[in-house]
Amino acid sequence: MIPQFCYGPVPSRRLGRSIGIDILPSKTCNYQCIYCQLGKTTHFTNSRQNFFPKDDIIGEMDYFIKLNEHKTDYITFVGSGEPTLYKDIKDLIISVKKISEKPTCVITNGSLLHDEEVQQALMLVDVVLPTLDAGDEKLFIKINRPHPSIKFERMIQGYIDFRKKFRGKFWIEIMLMKGINDSKIELLKIKEKLDLIKPDRIDINVPIRPPTESWVQIPDKSVIPILDDVFRKYNNINYPERGNFNVLSSNFEIELKNLIERHPMKQEQIIETFCSQTFNEQDILIQLDILASKNKIKKVIYNDQTFWKFKN
Repeated sequence: MIPQFCYGPVPSRRLGRSIGIDILPSKTCNYQCIYCQLGKTTHFTNSRQNFFPKDDIIGEMDYFIKLNEHKTDYITFVGSGEPTLYKDIKDLIISVKKISEKPTCVITNGSLLHDEEVQQALMLVDVVLPTLDAGDEKLFIKINRPHPSIKFERMIQGYIDFRKKFRGKFWIEIMLMKGINDSKIELLKIKEKLDLIKPDRIDINVPIRPPTESWVQIPDKSVIPILDDVFRKYNNINYPERGNFNVLSSNFEIELKNLIERHPMKQEQIIETFCSQTFNEQDILIQLDILASKNKIKKVIYNDQTFWKFKN
């Protein structure tokens, strides 16, 4: 069985080893973030719908989770876009809870936390990981380039309201970028919103993988004292994940696509993941070049490292 919706377990900087559940067509989102590792949004929408048949997803989750749950720490709704755009995500979460006792997580941009149906669905998971990259509307539009129907202050109020009701872990991530949101003025604006939201934890991230816009850069280390001054207590997750990516078969092309479609990988990670006695490093490099020549994947040099990305 070649999985369509489930992948991993993959190493996660915040969740250990995680089974990913991807319930959207590639790059379906209500944001067009300048730093997105998956490239430009191709299906730009803020309309919630069931993009794939619910029963197909549940059937695959049942098989895949039971096969891999002994190797995982979390089961996470994440992947090719904004997962809360899937209308019946609540039913999918309930199904996961019936399949496994492993903790569940939703990684979201947070844009729909004001929606009552979304709130009810996410109340069922153990961890919610939203993003907040800006402290005002102007910078929010510059960084996240949201759907026109999404308004900054309404989104912030959604965070506040959801946090008051939610009994699980609520960790907010800030993607820090050089010359964009790394000044003390912009960080203080974000801190002002965080003080209203009251998350359990603040995670500081930087674009360690190739971003959508080439002008997006990692901040200088001089930002660290500013972060210490503004946030006092925060969690630094701006380092590469550690550990192997799980593959289910020896079909290199299918397994690679299943991973890098949702998670661009460094060349060394690909070699580490797929290398075996019968498929060595040279074989892997040859196959990567063949797939690139067929326009199925592309090589990107970013911060002096070689990454491979899926080509939409």
